[in-house]
Amino acid sequence: MSVGTPPLVNLAHSDPNSVPQDISPGSEQQGWRSHSKFLFPFYRSSADQGFATATPQNAGQNPVRVKRRRHLPASEDPSKNQVFYFVDSNSSSREKRAHVMRHHVQEKRKQLKHAHPRSDSDKRVHRPLRYLSWQQKKLLLNGDDNEVIEYKRSEDEITPKDISIMPVEHNSSAPASYSVSPVTLLDASGKDPFDSLPVTCTREDFILMDCWTNRLTYWSGQPRLIKDQVFRAVLNHPLPFQSVVLAYCSRWRAHAYGLKWNPEVEQHVGRATNGIEQVMKGSMKIDTDSLAMALTGMAIQEERFGSKQHARGYVDQAVQILRSRSGSNRVAEAFLHYVQFMLMPLHPAVPEDGQQWLVTFLRGAEELMLEHSSDAYLSSVPQRRSTFQMDSPLFPLLSSGPRPSHVPHQSRIYIITKTAPTQELTRTAALIYITAALWDFQGSPSKTGRFLDHLRAIVKNHELDRFPACESFVWLLLLEGYEADLQEPERSWSTSELLKLYKQLQPELQFLFSEILFSLLMLTPPIRGIDVFERELYSSMPEVQEEP
Repeated sequence: MSVGTPPLVNLAHSDPNSVPQDISPGSEQQGWRSHSKFLFPFYRSSADQGFATATPQNAGQNPVRVKRRRHLPASEDPSKNQVFYFVDSNSSSREKRAHVMRHHVQEKRKQLKHAHPRSDSDKRVHRPLRYLSWQQKKLLLNGDDNEVIEYKRSEDEITPKDISIMPVEHNSSAPASYSVSPVTLLDASGKDPFDSLPVTCTREDFILMDCWTNRLTYWSGQPRLIKDQVFRAVLNHPLPFQSVVLAYCSRWRAHAYGLKWNPEVEQHVGRATNGIEQVMKGSMKIDTDSLAMALTGMAIQEERFGSKQHARGYVDQAVQILRSRSGSNRVAEAFLHYVQFMLMPLHPAVPEDGQQWLVTFLRGAEELMLEHSSDAYLSSVPQRRSTFQMDSPLFPLLSSGPRPSHVPHQSRIYIITKTAPTQELTRTAALIYITAALWDFQGSPSKTGRFLDHLRAIVKNHELDRFPACESFVWLLLLEGYEADLQEPERSWSTSELLKLYKQLQPELQFLFSEILFSLLMLTPPIRGIDVFERELYSSMPEVQEEP
C-alpha cells in the first residue's frame, strides 16, 4: 500500500537564521524546518531550484523510502544554501521533527569531523594523556582481580597510597570480560573520584566497600547514619579502614556463603592483625583514635564471625586507649560503646555487686519519676509529661514492639545478624542512657527541657518515628549532639557497664528490667514493680561467677 506523496522538509545548514523565499499561496506545501532552538512549520514554494515537486503522476505504487537527498554545493546566496529532506506524510508532527533533527545531527557531526581531522597518532603526539579518576576505576574493574590502581604492595604491608600520579592509558572500546556485580562500572567511578581512599584497592575491595556502604543492614533497616560516619572516620588511616571495612565485610561475605575462612578473609584479616602488631612494636605511626577504631573493628568481627574471647581482648585494648584520656574523637568513642553494646557476655551470671547496682538504678529511676510527676515540676517542664507517651515520636522506639522489618525480601540476605537481639539491646541501652541523663539534670528543669526537646528533634530529623531503628537512635545519643552544658562523656561509659550486667540476666528478667524503666519514663507505676524484680533477681542466681 502506498504511503502517499511525501511533503518536502527544509533543513538549513549554513545559516540557521535564514528565512524562506517569497511565499506563493497558490503553490505552497507544508513542511518542517530545523532551528537551533526549536522546530516550526513553514511553507515553501514548489519552484525552488534543484528540487522537483512531487505529483500524483510520479508517486509510485511502492512505499516511499525516506532518505536524505544530495544537496547542492554551498552558495553565496543564503536563500539557496538550504537542504531538504522528504518525510512521510502519514507521520505525526513529532515523528517529522525527529526525522529532521536526526539528519541534522548526523550532518553536523560530519562537518565537525571534516573540519577537525585528528588521527590516533595525532592525539598521542600533540596532546599528553590526562589523568582521569573515572578512567582509573574502569581500568581497575576491567582488569584482573588482583590488579591495583597505582602499584602493588606486599601482602602484609599497609601503607598510604603514593601521592605521585601515573598516567593511565585505557581503551574505552574494550568491553568488560565479566560482570562486576554488585558494583557496576558507573558505581565504581563514583567511589573514589578524588583519590581519597587510604589504601590502594582492587576490584574485590570495591565490592567489599559496596557491601559496607550500600548493602549490609539490620532487621530494622540500613543504619546509614552509623555506616557513613564510621566510614568517613576510618579514612584517616589505612589500618582502621582495613580492619573495619575490608576485613569485616570479607568475613561477613564468607559467612554468608557458609564459609568460616577463605583466601580473601585470610588476606584482609592478616593485613589488619599484622598492622596492629606493627603499631604495638612501634614500627608504624598511628593516632590513638585510629588505633582504637581498628581494635574495635577487629572486636565486632571476632564477636560475630570468630572467637568471642578474642573479641574481649580487642575491646579491652581499645578501652585502655580511650578511657585514659578525655576529648577523644566523638565517633571513635561512640563506635567503641556501640560495639560494647553488641558483645554478649561469656558468663550468664551477674556478680553480687552487679545485682545491687541494677536494683539501685531502678530505685533511683523510681525516685526520679515521683519528682517529675509533681504539678510543680510539670509546670516548669511541661514536655516531661508527653515526651514518652503513646502519641510521642519516641514511643515506637522505646516500647517493646513488635517491630516489623522494612527491609525488602530480596535484600534480607544482607541482614548482618538475623538472630542477635540488636534491637532489644540498643533499646535497653537507650532507656538506661535517657534515665541516667535525666538523673544528671535533676536539679535543673531548664537542662531537662532542652534534653527532651533534643530527643524529639533527632527522632523527627532522622525519621525514626516513621522507620523505628533503635540502633541509629542509640548512636545519636552516644554522639551527644546537644549543647556543651548537657554533655557528659561518663554517661556513655556507665551505660555500657550497666548494659553488660543487663545482658547477664535471664530473658524474663531482661524484659522486666526494660519494662520497668520505660514505665517510669512514662510517669506510670509499673505493673510488676521493683520489689518483684529484686526478689526474682536474687532467686534466679544460684551461682555467681565473675567475668574475666
